[in-house]
Amino acid sequence: MALLRNIVLLWTIVTTTFFWTTTMRLVLKPEISQWRIFGVGGQGTDGHFWLPPLVALIALAAFYLEGRGRLRRLFHGWLVAWHLALTALCLYGALQVGGEISFGTWGVTLSFWWLALPFAVFLGLALWLVVHETRYSHQVPLFNWQQVNPKPLMLAVALLPVALVLFRLGQGFDGWVKLAVATTIVQWVLLVEGVARPASPR
Repeated sequence: MALLRNIVLLWTIVTTTFFWTTTMRLVLKPEISQWRIFGVGGQGTDGHFWLPPLVALIALAAFYLEGRGRLRRLFHGWLVAWHLALTALCLYGALQVGGEISFGTWGVTLSFWWLALPFAVFLGLALWLVVHETRYSHQVPLFNWQQVNPKPLMLAVALLPVALVLFRLGQGFDGWVKLAVATTIVQWVLLVEGVARPASPR
């Protein structure tokens, strides 16, 4: 059960990272903050610029709920809705003629067909996790609301000026900017780890 949970959470971290890195580009280097998911997107503070920060905030709140072991139905609802939405978007993109997704920072373009299968598999794993916790009354450790992991949170905050300097040094999507984006990816992992389950329940 622990292995299933770790796999699902790891994939969920990967799929939410995009919204954090986009948010940090928007804040720290808005001139290159351009993104689009089908008909929804933004550039700098134009368009739907508020969407990535909102999604990242909701995702972090969901990880916080998961870490506390409380309000499991709310977390389960978000988890299934998140992976269902991503899988549906991938299938929709795959069915479009020439449907591709591009990651401008890294210069990578993929067909949605390459993403549809793994997203569908992880949707199934997320559903399996929810069924195990609900139908089989799996005991989830409970933690107080104020219990967090301070060291990862402090490291995430410490990376903010590092990312800022790297973004300022870079132009377009050069090596400095790629390094800055990599820094914000690490920052997101640290934030999630900061609100994850502490070492022992109280």
